[in-house]
Amino acid sequence: MPFDTTYHIPSGENSTTINYIVPGGDTVDIYLQKGQLPPRTDSIFYVDSLLKNFSSTPSGLNKKEDHYIPGPGMVITFIAVFIFILVKVKRNITDGDADDSDAFTPTDAPRSVYKSTQPYLTYYGDELSFSDGELTGILTKRFPYFTALSPSQKTRFLNRLQNFISNKIFKIHDDKGYKEMPVLISAAAIQLTFGLEKYLLPNFEFIHVYPQEFMRVQETICFLEGNVSGHAINLSWKHFLEGYANPNDGQNVGLHELAHALYYQTFIVEENVDPTFRNTFDNFNSYGNKVFEQELQPGNDLYSDYALKNFQEFWAESAEIFFEKPAEMKAAYPLLYDTIKTLLNQDPYNNIA
Repeated sequence: MPFDTTYHIPSGENSTTINYIVPGGDTVDIYLQKGQLPPRTDSIFYVDSLLKNFSSTPSGLNKKEDHYIPGPGMVITFIAVFIFILVKVKRNITDGDADDSDAFTPTDAPRSVYKSTQPYLTYYGDELSFSDGELTGILTKRFPYFTALSPSQKTRFLNRLQNFISNKIFKIHDDKGYKEMPVLISAAAIQLTFGLEKYLLPNFEFIHVYPQEFMRVQETICFLEGNVSGHAINLSWKHFLEGYANPNDGQNVGLHELAHALYYQTFIVEENVDPTFRNTFDNFNSYGNKVFEQELQPGNDLYSDYALKNFQEFWAESAEIFFEKPAEMKAAYPLLYDTIKTLLNQDPYNNIA
């Protein structure tokens, strides 16, 4: 998996930033000051001018580009209105879904930092102290998968969750962070890997949380709801919450990106590999390719058009559908469902984890 350098470039007139990703080299985030440019950039540009150019190049905004973006069919006028709102309105990181009682305090993470030159909060997982009762309260409120587990499974889930959190660094791209962020994002990783022996995804040390869509400048300008890059998993908090608010629509950006991360950990990084997942994935390739071809034919619409972009996206969306629409997948493609059941060692159709 290539490592990337991400330059965070501030707007000249507002608080918006863009992410300019340079493939290759060490994985690092560099926050530039106003007027500064990434290396080998020959002219000064701000978010404002990029957005103006973007409004005239709608081809840069395709469905779920690089895993997830706003859907297709947007007319130019809608894009212009959307961008205007995006750059003019300060966005609330919780989208109205959390209250200040869930906010981190300075004592929650002794090494937490917030500086004006670095517009994000950093929370080190090994210093976040959550009791099992606190985790259970958050999961019971927002995580249907957890509530369906047996008491012994809940204990196992909480143990894994504590371990996963303690092995990650959470970077929140706003001036306020909420306890639900590391808990729920980590819980999504535990959900995906709950039937596997290896679940920590150690290649992905950093989890970046953005309030809403975040911008990427690479080949084309586009807004992302999530992606995996270098040693980081990047997620829009708004869209992550929406994925679990409706657990039966087959769309879950958290599961989608973590499925990508699990694949890269196994087959690209090739370290801390779960043997069940690695040894069974060939079967998924075999059955999945047949379903992939079927879904290309008219009348088959279990998968989105974006899933048919390439087989990696097909795999990530298969994970979403497996957990959120198990009955539909089992009815339409029983062999594929059984293959993923073996691959992840889970059976959501029968509520067996």
